[in-house]
Amino acid sequence: MGLFKSKAQKEQERKMLVKQSMKELEKRIVKLKAQESKYVEAAKIAMREELPDQIKLAEEALRMTISERKRTYKMLLNAQIISQMKDMTSMTNEFLKAIHVISKDIANGTTADMSKLTGELRIAMDRVAEQTEQLGDMLEDSQESVSDFSTDSSLVSDDEVKSMIYGTSTAGAPATAPTSDKSIDDQLKELEKML
Repeated sequence: MGLFKSKAQKEQERKMLVKQSMKELEKRIVKLKAQESKYVEAAKIAMREELPDQIKLAEEALRMTISERKRTYKMLLNAQIISQMKDMTSMTNEFLKAIHVISKDIANGTTADMSKLTGELRIAMDRVAEQTEQLGDMLEDSQESVSDFSTDSSLVSDDEVKSMIYGTSTAGAPATAPTSDKSIDDQLKELEKML
């Protein structure tokens, strides 16, 4: 193997790296969904066993996991969109190269409408500039969203967490474990009603 890689080899490696990164993000999303299910189950067990501190812990862990899953989805979508925009820019560049070759062939010919060809070339160049600007904007937006990635789970509402655990909105779910004044039978009946 040579010391230097061709442009095509470098592009192929870039595409493989992008695909590998996207697959890793997809795997992370699957793992986070499984983790969410475990936290939901932990909250239900803590509720059944009347462990208010563990209920709060499971709810907070669920909130953080949901938040991380949403951030991971954002990263995956950004990577997909940016990759598609890069491919569009490459395709447009190939088109411009073809136009350039055609314009040289026409210039060598005797009957050529150079003003029409020049107009088409300008339109193509404007499109490339527009796509390049859009790609730059997308990269800036994705960098801003990456810098916003924190462990702040306030992006996930209490209602969303409670609905995952209890299957209802906050109004139908208890804020903490059932009070010890009620009998276990009454507590079970309430839980059955909620489900």
